Amino acid sequence: MLIGLGTATVLTAIAGARRGDSAFSRLWARTLPATATVLPNQPGFDWARVAALPEVAALTRFAVTFGFEAQGYPAASSGFPLADDQMTRTIERPVILAGRLLNPHRADEVVVTPKFAASSGKHVGDSLTLELSSVQQANEGYDGSTGPPRGPRIRARITGVIRSPWGLDADTAGSPGGILSSPALFTRYRANMLGSTGQTYINALVRLKGGEAAIPAFRAALARVTGRSDIDVWDNSETIGDPVRKITAYEAACLLAFGLAALAAALFLIGQSIARYTSATVADLQVLQAVGMTRRQAIAAASAGPFLAGVAGGTLGVAAAIVASRWMPIGLASVVEPHPGIHVDWFILGGGWVIIALRPGLTQRGNDSYP
Repeated sequence: MLIGLGTATVLTAIAGARRGDSAFSRLWARTLPATATVLPNQPGFDWARVAALPEVAALTRFAVTFGFEAQGYPAASSGFPLADDQMTRTIERPVILAGRLLNPHRADEVVVTPKFAASSGKHVGDSLTLELSSVQQANEGYDGSTGPPRGPRIRARITGVIRSPWGLDADTAGSPGGILSSPALFTRYRANMLGSTGQTYINALVRLKGGEAAIPAFRAALARVTGRSDIDVWDNSETIGDPVRKITAYEAACLLAFGLAALAAALFLIGQSIARYTSATVADLQVLQAVGMTRRQAIAAASAGPFLAGVAGGTLGVAAAIVASRWMPIGLASVVEPHPGIHVDWFILGGGWVIIALRPGLTQRGNDSYP
């Protein structure tokens, strides 16, 4: 039991640290993330010229305006209304944790983040009422702070729970989570979101063929086709990725330090148990040598108990660590983990099992008390 408890604690911490440290990189690698956020902040901006640039692999537009408010959940993040169907398909294709992606041609479908599902109790198949602003409110620059929206109300169904780098702030501490609407909602209720004065603008996310390295060339090409050199181009790997990587690396280092401290304590406690067992068996082994037991046989007999305890305890500890992986990683890493739930890291768990199973026997063999 002592070996099993120590094994479970140490392997859970070390495997959790390794998983947390790589969480954002694994999410980034599989979601076709946007390389840059492009912010001309100009009404009527021609995005077709930008999408046609040779550096651009994909582009999706979003309206910088109040989108909607979910009835009963006013604090939930609704992000920026999607202005086309490229988001979730060719760029920022999210990990689907439950259900399916929304249909971009249906205005009555939404997807939500894990934090919203947990805080609201709403899950796949449940409905939400989306409250839009009136056209007059949109013309006046309505942002949700001057009273309730007075426009259309749409009954929408939650089709899935998703996770992607864009909009991760919706699931950070203190936030109730986020809701992503279909681009069909924007198309159908465009005037309720942009107004009718033509003063609201649309910005975009771009995924570049050359990744971050292509951003300088993209900036130059953007200035050339637009005639503007003042357009903000944010490197998303820096603005989104770097803060997350720093925090998750710190969390992983703390968890690893805890695991190593637990390992040192476990080795001391287990070593003491083995030493007591050794002292108790030395006298019996000496008696058996008098009737013909060889030194090799004596060592094998003395090692058998600790070895079997190591195998049994190590196996129990690995099994417990696998179960405990359901709650790993911790902290911010849990928000960016693309595969939450049970995860088996055989490199850590398998290697740990071998070391722990063999360690008691090796300790016994090296003990000078053996006859």
